Amino acid sequence: MELKITRPTLLLDENKMLANLQRMLEKAERTGTELIPHFKTHQSKEIGQLIKEKGVKKITVSSVKMAEYFAQNGWNDITVAFPFNPLEVDVANQLIEQGVALTILVSDPAVVSILAGRFSGKVNVLVEVDAGYNRSGIDSAETDLIKSLLTELKEDAYMDFYGLYCHPGNTYQTDNIEEIRQIWAAAIKKVNGLKNAILPLCPSLKVRMGDTPGCTVVEDMIGVDEIGPGNFIFYDLVMNYLNVCDESDIAVAVACPVVAKYEERNQIVVHGGAVHFSKDHLFDDQERKFFGELVILAEDGWSQIISEAKLTSLSQEHGVLTVNQETFNTIQIGDVLGFLPIHSCLTANLLKSYLTLDGKVYEHLENC
Repeated sequence: MELKITRPTLLLDENKMLANLQRMLEKAERTGTELIPHFKTHQSKEIGQLIKEKGVKKITVSSVKMAEYFAQNGWNDITVAFPFNPLEVDVANQLIEQGVALTILVSDPAVVSILAGRFSGKVNVLVEVDAGYNRSGIDSAETDLIKSLLTELKEDAYMDFYGLYCHPGNTYQTDNIEEIRQIWAAAIKKVNGLKNAILPLCPSLKVRMGDTPGCTVVEDMIGVDEIGPGNFIFYDLVMNYLNVCDESDIAVAVACPVVAKYEERNQIVVHGGAVHFSKDHLFDDQERKFFGELVILAEDGWSQIISEAKLTSLSQEHGVLTVNQETFNTIQIGDVLGFLPIHSCLTANLLKSYLTLDGKVYEHLENC
């Protein structure tokens, strides 16, 4: 790899990224759903443009700040898939007044009362449904509560009920593909039961589901109109360990310079710590914690994972790589090593820009 790298840098393999996108677009077409991808993973105007060129017109984000960023970069149909914060209603109104078709998430009925009469133009409302993940959302069994919420929405001049949103994030808790499908099937069943109960009140309502494991491996999406995965654009070691993606699908790697070697313990120190990777971790087959997997950088990308080599410790700037003797002998101070990240969303957020394999620099919202 001829790129000049002197500090921790997030490398992007555009070919892998675009292949991941193409597979998800094909999944949406095959299942009769609309892909409204979540941009929380990449948060980049340049990557967003590449996605737009593939025909995507609507996007999902995780904050009003992110909605502002992508609105400034040409997107005009944006869902903020995070429980709406009433303190940001003025910024939401600015987006609406700029012509953005804005969709917000209501995860607590009290928010509707707080927002009543406060929007200056039309805003679509997705009601978040909790179908077993127990993070946020209204329990799918609370039919009467949701009916009363819909009645309240109808009384507002600008809040229009759009549909039901469900993030079955418990799919991240198993590495069994069949169990992921079962979790999704159970969630869809609950959401569709609720949908059928409220359909007379809102015949045109949509159902959106939004987690990468389910959106990747589930084929039976009957009752689902839209999907909004995010991590699929890069994937990462979590997805690989869940058997959701192949190692070769992971589209980002962190390049880290080697700064010290300690032969007596077969460890190598790299410039790459918690402020670059995050502290998310996995466990190997001996229940040892690790923070990244070693790959060798090459002109056209990077190698397969080097076995018996793990990023075993992180402090703020230090990363400690534990290797076998053979690998230790091949690595020298001044080399630049690659690491596949545990959680690509967090790593991208921390490193704040991308370097493509042909030398282009793509920005990240957090570095603007």
